[in-house]
Amino acid sequence: MNTNWQIAQLKRIPTTGLVIEVTYIMNFTLESVSDRKVGSITLSGNTGDPGFVPYDELTEQIVLGWVQSELGQQYISDVQSEMQTRLQEKLNQINNPQFLTGKPWEQNN
Repeated sequence: MNTNWQIAQLKRIPTTGLVIEVTYIMNFTLESVSDRKVGSITLSGNTGDPGFVPYDELTEQIVLGWVQSELGQQYISDVQSEMQTRLQEKLNQINNPQFLTGKPWEQNN
């Protein structure tokens, strides 16, 4: 299963550029099926904190690092495991359908 992270949106304080909320997307793909999980995290801090990065200097990689750090490896692993199961079930349904539709006199049943 492939996992691809994206940052969907940042919420910031206009006067300081301090990011206070991040909306993220985790995209999952297993063979021909896909799904995603959308979530958000709230950040705390201030512009005087060590390592503060001005808004104009942020990159998606920096923000993804914040998100992944805030979520924690256990949560990420749990979500990936849940999605692996869900996508495998979708594949099983596609490969072993309970019902089929069509007409016997048409070529593409």
